[in-house]
Amino acid sequence: MTAKNRNKNSSSEKSAASSQEDAAKKTPKSTSNNGVSGSGSQGSRSGSCLGFVVSTVFYIAIIGAAGFAAFYLQQVVEEIRQASARHEESARQSAELSKSSLGITRVEVEGAISRMKKGEVETRRVEEALQKLQNDLLRDLSEGIKEVKEARERDFSSLEKTVEERLADVSQSITASVAEFTEAQGETQSQLADLKARLGDMEDPALVKEELSAIVDVVAEIRTAKQEADSSANSLRDQIGAVRNELQTRNHEVESLSKEVETMRSSVQDAVGNLRQSLSAAEAEVQTLNDKTTTLESGVEQAADAVRNVELQVQATTAQVQKRSDDLEARVKTTEESADSLSASLSEISSKVESLLAKYDTHESTLVAQGEAVEKAKTGLEQELEALKSSLEEIQSNIGALSGAQTELSLKDSSLGIPSQLHKSYF
Repeated sequence: MTAKNRNKNSSSEKSAASSQEDAAKKTPKSTSNNGVSGSGSQGSRSGSCLGFVVSTVFYIAIIGAAGFAAFYLQQVVEEIRQASARHEESARQSAELSKSSLGITRVEVEGAISRMKKGEVETRRVEEALQKLQNDLLRDLSEGIKEVKEARERDFSSLEKTVEERLADVSQSITASVAEFTEAQGETQSQLADLKARLGDMEDPALVKEELSAIVDVVAEIRTAKQEADSSANSLRDQIGAVRNELQTRNHEVESLSKEVETMRSSVQDAVGNLRQSLSAAEAEVQTLNDKTTTLESGVEQAADAVRNVELQVQATTAQVQKRSDDLEARVKTTEESADSLSASLSEISSKVESLLAKYDTHESTLVAQGEAVEKAKTGLEQELEALKSSLEEIQSNIGALSGAQTELSLKDSSLGIPSQLHKSYF
């Protein structure tokens, strides 16, 4: 577009140069025709040349400003596209970051849940082991108590049976000894009675001595039998004392065994109590872990909701940015179209200026011969200059509208985050 404007500027300069040459060529002809009118035409020609130069410079400035505005609009469109691309890239990165953080949080939650499940399984195993140990201890304790009771009952029953048997034997031996003693005493008394009867009947002392010796022998036998009975009774008493001592020893052993059983029972109860306390502590830890897991799940849900909200906000922001970029592109297109129309109008104005210059040259060539025609041409030229001024005012109003559009674009760019220094550098 700038190259086109440059070509137009060069063509306008060439046409202006050619028109000046034509005017310079035509000037001597007009001076040869009329010398008085030539001096007046020289002053008007110098003023017209100055106005032509000023108007040409002004048109060139307008065309350069239009080209610069088009270039600036292209730069603004490119920056808007880059800003939208950066915004989309940041939105995509934020979405990926939120997805990755959500995935990491889900992995952590799944790991915590798996650890919690493992802890629950281990707690159940510990509970089962404790219950099994408690049942085994109670069963062993009950079996030990039962065995002790059975052994005690067996010992007591065997001791009672032994004592009863020995007492029965002793009583039988005592009754047998007493019966023998009474029988021997009865026999002795009967023998004494017989002896007395015989002594009463006998008068021979030798027979008496024999009878007495026989009685002494019988009495000695009775004494020996009595001594044997006493010795057996003493041995029986000793056996009974030994049995009593053995019973006392067994009673002491049973008491010590019962004390050991009580001690074992208390230790088992203490162990069971400690195990129950540890089990309750483990249950409390499991409950705490469950609470933490619940809190973590709620936190994960909140994080997921926050990520969803951020995604929705990013989508809404992206849609707004896309809409704004579309609006800006549409406005830029309209501005470009207006710039194109402005350049077309400028080209038309330059062509009109060229035609006016050609007409002016024609009028200037015929000015020597026709003074009145020159005045009329000046009047027409002034009218055309007035029309040109009005068209220039329209161009200036179009330039003001263009500057307003540029201001609006700068405001949109500042709202999109494009620094204002770019606009200042362009202007």
